Amino acid sequence: MPRPIILTDEIKKKALDEFSTMLDGMKMSDGKLSYSKSYEYKDCSAIVWLTQEAYRKIVALVMEFKEEVGWHGVVSRLDENEFLIEDIVIYPQEVTGSTVNTDQFIYSEWLYSLDDEIFNKIRMQGHSHVNMSVTPSSVDSEHRSQILEQLESDMFYIFMIWNKSLSIHTLIYDMNRNILYENKDVYVHLLDDETMKGFLADAKTKVQKKTITAKKSPTTKKSTKGKQVKTVDDFDEYSDWREKYGNFKYN
Repeated sequence: MPRPIILTDEIKKKALDEFSTMLDGMKMSDGKLSYSKSYEYKDCSAIVWLTQEAYRKIVALVMEFKEEVGWHGVVSRLDENEFLIEDIVIYPQEVTGSTVNTDQFIYSEWLYSLDDEIFNKIRMQGHSHVNMSVTPSSVDSEHRSQILEQLESDMFYIFMIWNKSLSIHTLIYDMNRNILYENKDVYVHLLDDETMKGFLADAKTKVQKKTITAKKSPTTKKSTKGKQVKTVDDFDEYSDWREKYGNFKYN
């Protein structure tokens, strides 16, 4: 379920009340006190749209490289809970089979060389996990925390992890609405492409699902020697074999 990012006054008051209630009559067997509470929003989700160009670039990167590879997304907010990844750009990086690292000076030079229109829309970081699952690593979680600290109250940022099976893990920090969306809270869709829509419409007129009918089970017959064998006569599709090849038998 989506969760809050910032502790609002309402959440703080609720947490203090719950914590105070918990403390009443509490006994500590080891002199230690721990408190954990999670807060969630109900009936709330986000949609991430990918342009055809952005999708093709991501798939090309994930499939082409044997090592991890990272990229940025050029993103616009379409609505309160809808975002559009318009394009994908590659930043300078050094990679291994499981890491993506950048030289901060080189990366900064590259970032500030972008046109203002692109620079102001860099609101997504994605990378591949090659042949591994898309579960975020501890390094991924730390990187997300660092980005979160830099986000202002009206900003958002999207993180995506892809692998070669095209599984996706998505996380969104939406500071404007104080919502953290993750994975099942996010629907990733591809923008309609008129050429592809026409192609699929034509394909659906030509691709027909075959109706499967159960075939008669083979029966066993006892030979003169007492050995159980099956004959071609037991299979409808081989009914003409007897005339052409005689009484073919197999064990």
